[in-house]
Parts: sequence; structure tokens; C-alpha cells
Amino acid sequence: MKKPKSIDEWEYTNQNWIKVLDAIWKYAPNRYGRGKTDYDENHLLVKKLKIKAHDLTLTMSFLEEQKLIEYDMSRRNCINLTSKGFDVALQNQIADRTSRNNQATLFLSLVIAIAIFVGVLIGIDNLIEKWLVTGICVVAFIVGGHLIKKSF
Repeated sequence: MKKPKSIDEWEYTNQNWIKVLDAIWKYAPNRYGRGKTDYDENHLLVKKLKIKAHDLTLTMSFLEEQKLIEYDMSRRNCINLTSKGFDVALQNQIADRTSRNNQATLFLSLVIAIAIFVGVLIGIDNLIEKWLVTGICVVAFIVGGHLIKKSF
């Protein structure tokens, strides 16, 4: 499955709501409103996320149906997160942070493995043993890289 490069290349998908909820959670409270004409191409969220107004309308409907957001009618239709919306946005942030930490850990593990591999090769005098160790390590790196790629 080909992943889109940015949110503006997506049509309405199940993942758009995460980006919109994240933007509301990070940059709101009460910063964004529905406005008098609903969502149009000049809406702050449309510009910030570089999505179409129609996609934002669909996403906001989904968020409202799931009771993740609500509108404060007394304050220019401001968008507020519900307590459920706040919890979901926080869980999304924690999952994103955990994923980045896991990637950094895997990268550092690879660097350590390469350093150990080079150290082992330097200590081996026999050419056949060097090729054997090199072959085993290359296979291990390829299999490990495939497993890492598959997990993300």
C-alpha cells in the first residue's frame, strides 16, 4: 500500500481525523470555529493542514459523531475537545512519541551492531573467517531490516 506524502494528497480517509484532532488539541482551545459559512477554503484549519474544505467538513462531522469535539455556540461556534476527544488526542500523541522513540532505538542498535561487526572483522586474521562472518552479518542485517520495515 502506497502511503501519501502529505495530508493534502489524501482524499477523505480514516487517518485524516487524527491529523485534524491533533491540530485542534495542539493549537486550539477555542482558536478554531466553524464560522458562519461552515468550512470554506479560507478556514484556518484548511490552510494549516493543507486539505480541502470538503475533507475538513467530512472529518469534523466524523469527530462530532464520535463525540470527540463539540461546538460552543456562545463563542462563535468555537471547536472544543470533549473529555473523550482530549483523551484520544493524548493517546495519539503518546503513540506517535513511542513510535519515534522505537525508531531511534532501532537506529542506535544498528549503529552499535555495525561497530561490533567492524571490531570483529578487524580482530580476525583468517580471510575465510572474515568472509564467513561478513556473510552471516549481511544476512542478519537484511533480515533485521526487513523485520524493522515490516513492523512500521
